[in-house]
Amino acid sequence: MNVDGVHRLHMGVAEAGKLLALKGRHQEALAKYREALQLAHGARAPQLFARHYLHCVLESLEHLGDHVRVAELAGAAADNAANPDPTPFQKRDRAHLLERQGVNLARAGDVPGARTVLAAALELDVNLPLARALLDWTARGLAINPARLAEAQRKHGYWVVRPDTVDAARALERPSNAIAPMTETLHG
Repeated sequence: MNVDGVHRLHMGVAEAGKLLALKGRHQEALAKYREALQLAHGARAPQLFARHYLHCVLESLEHLGDHVRVAELAGAAADNAANPDPTPFQKRDRAHLLERQGVNLARAGDVPGARTVLAAALELDVNLPLARALLDWTARGLAINPARLAEAQRKHGYWVVRPDTVDAARALERPSNAIAPMTETLHG
């Protein structure tokens, strides 16, 4: 399989995961994302793919209600993405990771921690309306109402995996012969 085919494969497997996520089947989506990450790593795909798949993983974990884990993973990824001289893309990427960390800290009940992280996200990218809204809500002493938060997440385009961003035509199941195992004939 050529390099383009391998990249098509990991992108297609990830797209299949996204279709599962849209159906609410997040555990299965996580397995697809893990497979896509392994394929991308094996193909030495640009880091951009791994970052996108990470965001997909974080979203499925968030939909499953694992807010503490999402906050930890997003925070670790943001720490790893810290760069003394970041490009605009790197700043925006780190800001989105911090925003996700902050949202999930708030959902886990750590409002002071969420406020600190959300403020740091806005320092990197002022174009994060959800982070700004959460800071405003918490500054006024309002609780993070799950229904209100869900509406704000939808309104502000927080989710990466949405019906308008998924291309079902690109979704692939990993063919069993994509990376054929080495076999030997045994006589005896």
